[in-house]
Amino acid sequence: MGTNVDLSKLDLSNVDLSKLDLSFIDRIVLWYGSLPDSVRTLITVAVGAAIAYAVFRIVVKIIKGMIGAAVAAVLAFLLTTVPGNMLLSQAFDRVEQQISTSLTSQQ
Repeated sequence: MGTNVDLSKLDLSNVDLSKLDLSFIDRIVLWYGSLPDSVRTLITVAVGAAIAYAVFRIVVKIIKGMIGAAVAAVLAFLLTTVPGNMLLSQAFDRVEQQISTSLTSQQ
């Protein structure tokens, strides 16, 4: 029915690939597959480390932005509530004083 062929033992260095319509990615995959195991491991680790570093930098920027936004929100809350509370408290004291003055003058 079908024949089992061990493609891992196929030597692609002796095969003429110029007549094949291979994409850029296919050519990179063939180049990578033809490298020795130690070199493949080294390339994999180097590419993984570079990608991990880039992702780490992106996450750090996102976290810095989130912390900055949180600090800005807290400051905006404090700036609007504390003076607002003070103004309302002063206004309440003034109104309370007017009422008490009005009540004492009527007696």
